[in-house]
Amino acid sequence: MGKAQLRPTPASRWRKVRREGVVIPLPSGNAARIRPVALDVLLAGGQIPDILSPLAAKTLWTEIELDQIGNVMELATGMADLVNLVCRAAFVEPRIVDEPQGDDEVAIEDIDFHDRAAVFQLAIGPARDLELFRQRQAKRMAALHRGKDDEPAAE
Repeated sequence: MGKAQLRPTPASRWRKVRREGVVIPLPSGNAARIRPVALDVLLAGGQIPDILSPLAAKTLWTEIELDQIGNVMELATGMADLVNLVCRAAFVEPRIVDEPQGDDEVAIEDIDFHDRAAVFQLAIGPARDLELFRQRQAKRMAALHRGKDDEPAAE
């Protein structure tokens, strides 16, 4: 018996998640089709603010003296801008546009910040994370569809 020969994965499979995205549930209860966002590509294109530097990110999560609060606000604003930038790139459906007109368009302001933060976390990870997230969520939701609950009944 010979071993099966390993064959390269077709390029169409490599591109699929990036092009088509994956439908995921968001914290608000809404669902969106999102795709991964390559931060290195955005960075190389000059589209990402300096917030990505490790020092700036570290500053966001440490205590800051009052005389440095202006810097923290600048960093926080930069982080919010980065989240919005990634969401604009990640959302496939609905599309994020400046002035939504159709049922397939929303403004960035229409999306709850918790949803934007969740999309940011998922979108900057590997494409495989999006697929696994969807699979894990489907398993968790399946129990609810069968009427099962993960908590004891209220008294």
